[in-house]
Amino acid sequence: MAHESAATTDEAAMRVTRTIEVRAPIDVVWETLTDPRELAEWFGQRAEFPGGMREGAEGSFGWEAHGDFPAVVERWEPPHAFAFRWGAPGQPIREDNSTLAAFSLQRDGDLTRLTVVETGFEHLGDEAAGRAALEDNRQGWTEELDDFVALLARRWTPSIVDPAAGTITRTLDIAAPKQRVWRHLTDPASIETWWGHPAVFPGGMREGVTGTFEHEGQRWPVAIRILREAETFAFRWGAFGEAEPGPEACDVRFDLETTEHGGTRVTVVESGWMRVPAAERDERMQGNGGGWEIVLDGLRRHVLAVAA
Repeated sequence: MAHESAATTDEAAMRVTRTIEVRAPIDVVWETLTDPRELAEWFGQRAEFPGGMREGAEGSFGWEAHGDFPAVVERWEPPHAFAFRWGAPGQPIREDNSTLAAFSLQRDGDLTRLTVVETGFEHLGDEAAGRAALEDNRQGWTEELDDFVALLARRWTPSIVDPAAGTITRTLDIAAPKQRVWRHLTDPASIETWWGHPAVFPGGMREGVTGTFEHEGQRWPVAIRILREAETFAFRWGAFGEAEPGPEACDVRFDLETTEHGGTRVTVVESGWMRVPAAERDERMQGNGGGWEIVLDGLRRHVLAVAA
């Protein structure tokens, strides 16, 4: 089933459905779908689950114009299935005042398919009330999932390879404070975990120091150029076996900025590719473009997996 432009209703079954497809990894889609900080950006203005998100968790979703709707998580199977029941503002959840919104996620090539099915409208008073709520929520899922798609487009983007300028750029949002992201971005032990390269910097990481990254027993030099606390991390890296980055070395720069809801936007730019011979430049740039997608996704997963 392809991406649907709007939610639809099935009046016989009294349900609302919509399927969307996005070009983002399934774990990123899951995070955006279920993390209360993310939910508050596309599904109302507030999402509060004091005990955390899990099966049985109780909380609420809030809209400035409509109030706070109580909710309880009824299914929690990361990253494929999520469902919550939500009721009426100011009332405990009952069968006659609540509906069930169930989400399923599937990976299909480089796309993630997300389907929402909301049921239970036949229990909301008489038939007219149920059909009115059915239509209201059809409009709601059309608007809210459009906002979800737009948020994902900001949260996860592919690398941009510009052969004319000799640059590769990648931006990624991480739902964690900037200081925490910085700590794992620049700590050698963390780098080995999320990037997969043992990072050795005798005497510690600081501006002007040259250390090494290692892959399958081979090392290459990494000369730190900028280490500005919680703002910018930049280095020049060379080829296997060099003591210092040579004439074909590229420059890498990470910049961090705080997003609207207290997360962190990480932008990496790898430049200097015009120093690389033209015969091999395009293939190597494309390879590194895919590499930066893997690397920053690894950083995001690592930061979110640790407690602090």
